[in-house]
Amino acid sequence: MAKPAVTDLDRQIGKRLKKLRKQLDATTGELAEAIDSTQQQISRYENGENKISASQLYLLARCMDVPISWFFLECTTEHPIPLVVKEPAPHYLRHILEEEIQTVQHFWSQLSEQQRNTLLRVLDSYLVGQQS
Repeated sequence: MAKPAVTDLDRQIGKRLKKLRKQLDATTGELAEAIDSTQQQISRYENGENKISASQLYLLARCMDVPISWFFLECTTEHPIPLVVKEPAPHYLRHILEEEIQTVQHFWSQLSEQQRNTLLRVLDSYLVGQQS
């Protein structure tokens, strides 16, 4: 049976995995051990050579203490995907907001005071621009 073709989205997720691993100062070996995989497999994920299964992505998110949605932030697809719903369910929107708050809390503690102040200034300038 042929291996499923890797897509651009798979490569984007792999890049985010590598970025997060480096931010956490973790090795591919440590990730592999945490999810019962191999160092080579983690490298293949990061380099976009292999697809990451949903279960592996879940385990990676858990061992790196981020919501699984973190891997999809800023991801784009090659072709537009048609929506099959008119609007998301309210409970889903609440869950997304909770995940985003968890992500900010996780990374906030890793920022220096200067980085936090810079980020707050950027957010303030964005909000001022939205009000105009």
